[in-house]
Amino acid sequence: MNVQMQVCGLIILLLILYFYKRQDTVGLYTEALFRRALYTCMACLVLDILSVILIVNQDRLPGLLVRAECKMYLVSLVGTGYVALAYACADAFSLTKVSKFVKMIGAASAVAGIVIFLLPVNIFCEGRDVYTYGPACIATYIGAVVLLLATLFYTARSGNGMNPRRRRAIRIWMIIWLAAAVIQLMNSEILLVGFASALGIVVLFFELENPEANIDRKTGFFNARAFIDYVKHKYNSSEEVAGMLVSLDNAHSNDIRIEHMADIMAEVTELIRRIPETKRFKTDDREFTLVFDNSEQMERAYNMINQRFQREWLEDADDKTPVSLQPYYVLVPTGSVADDADEMLGFLRYFKAHCMDNPENHVNIIDENSVAKKKERDAMLATIVKAMEEDRVEVFFQPIYATHTKKFVSAEALVRIRREDGSIIPPGLFIPIAEETGLIVKLGERVFEKVCRFITKHTPEQYGVEYIEINLSVVQCEAKSLAKCYSDIMDKYKINPAFINLEITESASIVMRKTLLDNMKTLINYGVSFSLDDFGNGQSNLNYIVDMPVHIVKFDRDMTQAYFESEKARYVLQAATDMIQGLGLKVVAEGVETAEQLRELERLGIDYIQGYYFSKPIEADRYLEFLKVKNV
Repeated sequence: MNVQMQVCGLIILLLILYFYKRQDTVGLYTEALFRRALYTCMACLVLDILSVILIVNQDRLPGLLVRAECKMYLVSLVGTGYVALAYACADAFSLTKVSKFVKMIGAASAVAGIVIFLLPVNIFCEGRDVYTYGPACIATYIGAVVLLLATLFYTARSGNGMNPRRRRAIRIWMIIWLAAAVIQLMNSEILLVGFASALGIVVLFFELENPEANIDRKTGFFNARAFIDYVKHKYNSSEEVAGMLVSLDNAHSNDIRIEHMADIMAEVTELIRRIPETKRFKTDDREFTLVFDNSEQMERAYNMINQRFQREWLEDADDKTPVSLQPYYVLVPTGSVADDADEMLGFLRYFKAHCMDNPENHVNIIDENSVAKKKERDAMLATIVKAMEEDRVEVFFQPIYATHTKKFVSAEALVRIRREDGSIIPPGLFIPIAEETGLIVKLGERVFEKVCRFITKHTPEQYGVEYIEINLSVVQCEAKSLAKCYSDIMDKYKINPAFINLEITESASIVMRKTLLDNMKTLINYGVSFSLDDFGNGQSNLNYIVDMPVHIVKFDRDMTQAYFESEKARYVLQAATDMIQGLGLKVVAEGVETAEQLRELERLGIDYIQGYYFSKPIEADRYLEFLKVKNV
């Protein structure tokens, strides 16, 4: 009998089924569709083999039984085309829409199957030629070809909405199936259609549906690829779940010897394995993600894990020093806080990084409040970028008064961003975000260039201005290219470097200290001077004034105001002033708001005064008008 190909195909599918069942599956909708396709193709092969057996032995069997079985085989071919199209559509819509579409195609295929079963079929058997023909076969070819072409058409027009690997696998399957049908039509002795279906399943298995590809080899948990697919599946099915990310990428673990970390990871893996009611994913080298049906399960797991981490690891091991670990947790309570799976995955990456940037707060909860803050942050970031593109970044100037000349000899240049409607965005809203994202470097360069352009165009020295102060953020101070960049800009606008004073903060003086000092040395040699800004409100001590090559020290507003409110603060500020001036440096007091405060600070001997008493930060043209009036 001519059933060798079908038997080989069936054996292949049985092996695929064996390997498929050996491993846990994630629980994706595509896995259910693949199983449906696998079982349908197996049924098709069994019916194909059985039809050949019955046709060969038709003399000893009722003709009605033989024809009925042959028609069932023909119907199964249409069923194979249906499951292929259903599998191809897995990425098309939400699961609800996919289910409706699949049911609609299934209903149409069922009607086609009934029609095929009701139509007459003829049987031919002579030597190795065993086949059926007639109206039922014609209807089968039409139905199968329609489904095949519909599948190819869908994969061609699906664009970015379809998994490219799924598109490729489906196309290979359909091409194999079409080629087999053409060969079998031209040579009826070669029964290839059923075997071609088996080859298509093999392609799907190795390209997409092999459960082994979703397993992390070291832990036996699902891997990062499976996690991404699972999150997308849950969003497509509109199912609410809770989740928890546990990361050991912290400062403590980075100091542990590699062999010790391997032992700790083995213990953590075993701990995670004992967590009930969860799907376990190994999403990074030192990161686990657990998914639960509800928040209660997640909270129980969090308490269990956190309690276990409140102990010394490796404490029972010989010749190994116990170490303390503090994981980072990102918790996702039950509820939809993202519009789609990609947004949720972005949230997980963002909030994990946010935890790592804030080691004192190792738990982050992705709830509506935190998501709203992130979206505000993203919106502000987009606003900054667009404002820079459209040149809506402006420089305001706050005048600085010299007590010895009674003139306004300087100003602090402050960045402002103007909205499209003309209003000004407060710097407290955009500066932290620009610093967090590193955008402050480009923003700072833009401000510096605008100040240099202002100096060249308006020559403020004609109004008594001796220098302009420009702030440097901590991030800018870490850039090795800072000195060259700023000197190039000054060269471009032919600025006298002595007219530029750069302000660094106390925190900037302890971050990347060598890089900062190298930049300062280069710029000082070029002719630029430096101020230490916000003195008294940072992480440094008085030794920093000695160590840092600055010419001016600025008391921040809080320190200035404290002088008028506290006797202790009065002594501290007076002593600091005497010490700073004793070192040959100048002192600026910020935050002066009244005439009484001005007179008192003049009596104290403060060199420069800055504050709302004289002026708030103002636009460049208003600053020029201010100078023309005040410095007469």
